[in-house]
Amino acid sequence: MASTSFAFKQFTIEQDQCAMKVTTDACLFGAWVCHEMAPHKNEPLQILDIGAGTGLLSLMLAQQFNHSTFTGVELDIKAAEQAQVNCAQSPWSNCINIVEGDILTFAFPSAYDLIISNPPFYENDLKATSLKKNLAFHDNGIKLGQLLI
Repeated sequence: MASTSFAFKQFTIEQDQCAMKVTTDACLFGAWVCHEMAPHKNEPLQILDIGAGTGLLSLMLAQQFNHSTFTGVELDIKAAEQAQVNCAQSPWSNCINIVEGDILTFAFPSAYDLIISNPPFYENDLKATSLKKNLAFHDNGIKLGQLLI
């Protein structure tokens, strides 16, 4: 059984309400984005996290980009609520805003300098009996091509 929390050096992720738990690939992706964006870490960036899940990526980037603000959009209401709690309990609660909503109909308040996402990646695979897990793991909602302009 997966752990209900995952502790990092500066923050903890509670994940019992989220279908997508903290994974190695998400941690590596967050670290890679931090590395690649390092030259911009002192700039005041507007960063959008699509499919925020637990809030992991926003929190990882907030550690490095302390002049930036983050908007995380999450479709699953329980995951969005948990991400809100995770971010509120972090040292960066003042710069991360998690909202529950569909990215396809979300009313963006402004333009973003960086968009991050660790989207569902299974296509046409055997589905789980849980709708929540299917939304987290399968790309039957938003396709990768819809995210790219």
